[in-house]
Amino acid sequence: MTVEAAVTLPQPRLPFLGRRVAAAFLSLLCPGAGHVFMGRWRSGAGWVLSLVAIASSLPFVGFVGVVMLLSMAVVAAVDAVRLAPARQGVPSLGRAVAMGAVAWLVGILALSLLRACVVSNWHVPSGSMEPSILSGDVLMADGSVGPPLQRRPVRRGEVLVFSAPHAANAPFITRVVALAGDTVRVEKGTLWLNGSPVPRRSTAEPCTAGAVPLPGADCAVSEELLDGVAYRIQGGGEEPSTPDAEGMCPPLLVRAGADCKVPSGHLFVLGDSRANSHDSRSYGAVPESNVLAVGSYVYFSWSTEAGVRTERLGLWLR
Repeated sequence: MTVEAAVTLPQPRLPFLGRRVAAAFLSLLCPGAGHVFMGRWRSGAGWVLSLVAIASSLPFVGFVGVVMLLSMAVVAAVDAVRLAPARQGVPSLGRAVAMGAVAWLVGILALSLLRACVVSNWHVPSGSMEPSILSGDVLMADGSVGPPLQRRPVRRGEVLVFSAPHAANAPFITRVVALAGDTVRVEKGTLWLNGSPVPRRSTAEPCTAGAVPLPGADCAVSEELLDGVAYRIQGGGEEPSTPDAEGMCPPLLVRAGADCKVPSGHLFVLGDSRANSHDSRSYGAVPESNVLAVGSYVYFSWSTEAGVRTERLGLWLR
């Protein structure tokens, strides 16, 4: 006689509402952590890898990358809440918390590494780069140009973030106008590079101070063209010269005829607001080892008068 016994298979435990809410919260902090918390290890790993991929592209794809990154957290949270339990059931609460924390930590460490080597953002506290860059702008920058990666040399015309020789702990933001071996001269507001004046043309734009036009001021806005990079500068009146009135070159530069020569391994930088900039005309050549990043675009901008300046979001630097 055959006896059939009913076998009851263990059913997966359905996650409680509280666990789903916790998964959504973890996903907002780090996409993928909520999926791991729900027992979906592979999905969680996929979200973390996607997060790293999008974050590493931020300096190169423009403001759309910022939008994608912010949207990714929301989409990951919704997906984690709607996620069906894993086939083997959700892990115990203790294990879920531990694995979710590990996924969150891995994501944060990966983003920290990216920030140290590739992606960085910098707040502009002054108007030394007006009218191109305003006080209150926050720049997305490519940190892979500086140490430790140094994937390519810095180019003339680029917006540079660096540690100034006289203030190593204070990052400066100015524009590279001369490289190692170049001769440079700034005379009556005109930039000379390797014996020739850098082309510029006048514009009808008024000078600005904190994005506020200054009509009638002793100041003019011009467009300067350096190595194919066109950017706006403003200046007028008394501007520092190089060499100075006594014929002296800034620190580390050496006299070369009427000009000053940039030493090996160094750069010469100027602010776009030529009469209102603390730059290489005063503190001298910048060591290439002091380079932190090259500016890409404005990803946030705010002033006390206007609040969020939405018209500047996503503005590529030039």
